[in-house]
Amino acid sequence: MLAVSCLLCLGLLKHLSGRPSASVRWAAHDVNSTSQTTSTPRGNATTTHSPQQDADCQQLQGLEDVVIVLKTGATEIYEKLPIHLATTFACAPSPLEYLVYSDIGQRFGPVLVRDVLALVSQEMRDTHEGLAQYRRLQQHVALGADAAELKGEKSWGLDKYKFLPMVSDAYHTFGAAKKWYVLHNLLLWLDTLDARQSIYAGAQVMIGNTEFAHGGSGFVMSAPAAKGMTDVYETQQAYWERKLADECGGDKLMAEVLLEADPPIHHLRSFPLIQGETLMSLDWSPTHWCNPAVTWHHVDAAGIDKLWQFERVWRGKYGARRPILFADDYDGFVRDRLTATHGAIDGWDNLSKDWEYERGIIIDPSYESAAACAFACVSRLECLQWAWRPRLCRHGKTVRLGWALNKRPALGSAEDRVAHTEDGENEGAVSGWLLVRIEAFRREQGSCER
Repeated sequence: MLAVSCLLCLGLLKHLSGRPSASVRWAAHDVNSTSQTTSTPRGNATTTHSPQQDADCQQLQGLEDVVIVLKTGATEIYEKLPIHLATTFACAPSPLEYLVYSDIGQRFGPVLVRDVLALVSQEMRDTHEGLAQYRRLQQHVALGADAAELKGEKSWGLDKYKFLPMVSDAYHTFGAAKKWYVLHNLLLWLDTLDARQSIYAGAQVMIGNTEFAHGGSGFVMSAPAAKGMTDVYETQQAYWERKLADECGGDKLMAEVLLEADPPIHHLRSFPLIQGETLMSLDWSPTHWCNPAVTWHHVDAAGIDKLWQFERVWRGKYGARRPILFADDYDGFVRDRLTATHGAIDGWDNLSKDWEYERGIIIDPSYESAAACAFACVSRLECLQWAWRPRLCRHGKTVRLGWALNKRPALGSAEDRVAHTEDGENEGAVSGWLLVRIEAFRREQGSCER
């Protein structure tokens, strides 16, 4: 299972590994130089690394045919990349070449990070307003400053320009010579797909008439699909770059490029295997329960490490051919934590959202106190959890863990899905779960076929 954490997951050829995206011509920073980098031709560089070979890694047969491609941004690379070097890349066998792409070329320990935006046309890089932050970043770092000082929406806005050149360069770098897998669940899932076909798979999103794989959740692309996309993009690169300027995201435009291939390459819906939630925000429902969890999104370093350690323990107990289901993640990460709460946590938001009662909008006694909110949940047979803060009571019919109100994580593009509150509004806030009902729900799901 892969934790995406603000990085992108992409699989070319047979597949990719978790949290990745591939890239294009790159500018690499010489670790012994204080100047900005030299340009390297498309598809030539090789990454060197020291793989951690242990009994757990040796169970993952076929990793010598795997390429992991990871995309991030220079303003957050020191926050995001180290944990992947310790987990995602830990089992990389020596023949494996993994790619890391950013918007600044640099050497990060043993890893050569490629500047993906160096493959955007010269005219776009020099003059396009959408890439003004890229030019700012380049100059900022060239003067010896820290890229993280420019962290924010403007730098995040560069992300959409990375998708097309990433896939193109990754295809040129590895061609059809290797199959791209992700670890454990992804590897098992990819074994069910035919890598000779044009496969483009991910968590489906619809904007207008275009269905595409949500980039942040991760996506998979076979070698024939990567070739089809590359042929269309490189034949009309200037056209697609101009079109991208008016698009909300590079993942959507990538789907449109794929539809222009001959024959057209359509999106393969892969939800809930690939999905955009975290262990904290997921609705633990029958929709997910007996499916394997292939990716997790918006996972921080501690969360990635917990998932990685969970996988290692799992393989030690069951081997590498038994998939890890959402049900297993619930038992491993959520069930005991809910039990330990004894039914409620102060200063917590468990993301209940199926029924809401707010003073001034509806007349209902449930918003008068936490006790009234909890009692109303007990009185509703479908209710499994509740959340209260002054003037507002919320009930939920699916289990969500949630988070402390004073430690609400940043969710990137998903920020608008979670309510924001001021500190004064949360005075006395509390969330609760009906543990007996939740255990009954757990038993009702029975055993999953694997």
